[in-house]
Amino acid sequence: MAAVRILAAVAAVLLSLSEPATGALVVHRAGVPDPQCRTGVISLKEEGKPQVCCAGYCGECTDYATCRSVRGQNSTLACCAKEVYNIRCGAGAPANLCLKKCSEAVPPCIMEDGEVFTTPDPDQRTAGSDCNEAVSNWRAQADAALAGTVSTSVAP
Repeated sequence: MAAVRILAAVAAVLLSLSEPATGALVVHRAGVPDPQCRTGVISLKEEGKPQVCCAGYCGECTDYATCRSVRGQNSTLACCAKEVYNIRCGAGAPANLCLKKCSEAVPPCIMEDGEVFTTPDPDQRTAGSDCNEAVSNWRAQADAALAGTVSTSVAP
C-alpha cells in the first residue's frame, strides 16, 4: 500500500516537471502579481527608467526587429520594451490599456522603480540540472525508509 502511494507521488512529481510552462499559466489565470518577473522576460536597465517585464512568449524584452509580430500576432504592446514602458498607467495611456506595476499585475508590466533586476546566473545549479540524480536519490531514500520499517518491526 505504501509503495503504491510512493509511486503515485513520484509520477505526480515527474508529470509536473514535464510541464514547466503550466506554472506561468496558473499565475496568469489566477491574476497573482509577479513582482520579480518570473513568468515574463525582463528588459535591460536603462538610466532614468524602470525596467519592464514583457510577456513570457516574447523571447526577449527589447526593441528587436520582430517584436511587433511575435508568433504571427500583434505583440507591440507586449514585447517591445519602449512601447510597454510608454503605455504605463499614469503616462497618458487609456485606463483600459495602461500597464500596471508588476507588484500589482502579471506580465507585461512595469518593474518597481529604483531596483535593478537581473536574470539568474545560467551556470547556477538548479533542479533541472540534477533532476535525474534527485529522482534516484529520492528512490534510494524511500527504499531505505521502507526497508527500515520492515526490519524494525517487532513480532508480538
